[in-house]
Amino acid sequence: MRSAISRALMAAVIAAAATLVPSGPASAGIWQLTDGFEPSTNPATRWTFTANGGCSGPVFGSASNTPRTGSGMAAMAAFTQGDWCALGRTITLTPVSAHPGARCTAGVWTDLWGEWAQFNLEVIDPDTWKYIALKSITQDWVHGWELQTVSWTAQRSDVVLRFAVLQRNPYWHSAEVDLDDVVVQCAY
Repeated sequence: MRSAISRALMAAVIAAAATLVPSGPASAGIWQLTDGFEPSTNPATRWTFTANGGCSGPVFGSASNTPRTGSGMAAMAAFTQGDWCALGRTITLTPVSAHPGARCTAGVWTDLWGEWAQFNLEVIDPDTWKYIALKSITQDWVHGWELQTVSWTAQRSDVVLRFAVLQRNPYWHSAEVDLDDVVVQCAY
């Protein structure tokens, strides 16, 4: 008797949990773009470099560090206070035209170094040049590859993905960033 009551109670608890616990949003699919800056893919044909002030780069390859994966990476540096340089490209988020409101995330592995260094992971509206999504980090004194991500709800299918390094203060060491293994993913 006790066993039957226990089973009935357990069934009621499971049924209530299945009914009351909210589920996540349904997704029909996932779209993904990857870029590892591999030399065989000629990344200079996809990525555009912008500099404001004293900058070096981009260097595609392993200029100052070991790539996180593969044999390619990108590196750039800003030299004095107020200088910044950026690497960007326009991306077409293929599913967004049919599925506006898709949830997208951009990620890149970074190795940021230099006193007063700042890194921006930017998603930009190409018509207005306003940020759709932005993540800024400053030098945390941890040397090594760290994953940076930013998410947004996509309302347009074309965006500019841009990585910027900034020198925030006059100092003797430049602000440098190494980049590898870019991923942009949208769930719809």
